[in-house]
Amino acid sequence: MGGAAAVTTGIALGAGAQPAWAAGRITFGGYTDGMDAYPQRLANLSTRLGQPMSIASVFRGAGDIWPGPVEATMATGRTLLVAWYLDNHSFGYWASAAARPEIVAVARRVKAYGRVVAIRPWAEMNGDWQPWQPTARPTDGYATGYQAFIAAWRNLVNVFRAEGATNVRWVFNPTTDTYAETTDVRRIWPGQGYVNILGLDGYNWGTAGNLTWRSFANIYQIQYNRLVALAPTLPLWICEVGCADPLSTRNAVTASAGQSKAQWWKEMSLVSQKMLAVRAVVLFDVCKERDWRASSSAPALTGLRSALTSMKAY
Repeated sequence: MGGAAAVTTGIALGAGAQPAWAAGRITFGGYTDGMDAYPQRLANLSTRLGQPMSIASVFRGAGDIWPGPVEATMATGRTLLVAWYLDNHSFGYWASAAARPEIVAVARRVKAYGRVVAIRPWAEMNGDWQPWQPTARPTDGYATGYQAFIAAWRNLVNVFRAEGATNVRWVFNPTTDTYAETTDVRRIWPGQGYVNILGLDGYNWGTAGNLTWRSFANIYQIQYNRLVALAPTLPLWICEVGCADPLSTRNAVTASAGQSKAQWWKEMSLVSQKMLAVRAVVLFDVCKERDWRASSSAPALTGLRSALTSMKAY
């Protein structure tokens, strides 16, 4: 696929319709460190990878003013993907009439923006590290129960629709994590009428401390299966993906025998051929907890370039 106009947005389909991911190839995007201040950095990442970055991924919180000139510059020729962290109030608040003025203000700016905006509210909401994780027994002032999350999500969508912001695509975006302390996504599914795109964030943290090297399939397959079962007609975007690099001099990790970051990217290419709902892959190009950068080492960059070329072909 090419520019933003070609990105499959995944509007919910009626009975008997073809899945939104049935046609078209995988498209790519990214978030790279500092691109809010220097939008050219996303274009530079595209050049390094030899692939167009058709999705510009950004992170915004409650009270941030967006979209505006910064987003318009970054997303020229691209689809804007916004992780919207509404962590200043509980789900109960965001489901209430009291939240309406805040939601309306953003909805009107998004409507005026005019281009397609993919929004992933409370991204990685299932994670037990998140203050807003919906659980059966909420423990703090932000997190509340399953139904409160669903009500809050639906209220966001309903207010945007009432304001005529039809250029929004809602992305239900948990992490790939399914261990006992995480929230089962099936308990917090808002319903296909309130979701346009399925999303997943998943990382290979490498072997360090109590963490071990994990294959792409081991990280992604279980949660992918759960999401696709919830909404078989919707496309799925990998909204954040990264792999630790044993060759990097930052955040030292090791890999299993025969494994490397380059090999991991190859696995992503091969496994995703069987994950037919995957329509987009958005890279997290930052050196943070690990060296997630595409160019963390020369072999890693070469492996990623090869993997993306292969994925673009199907």
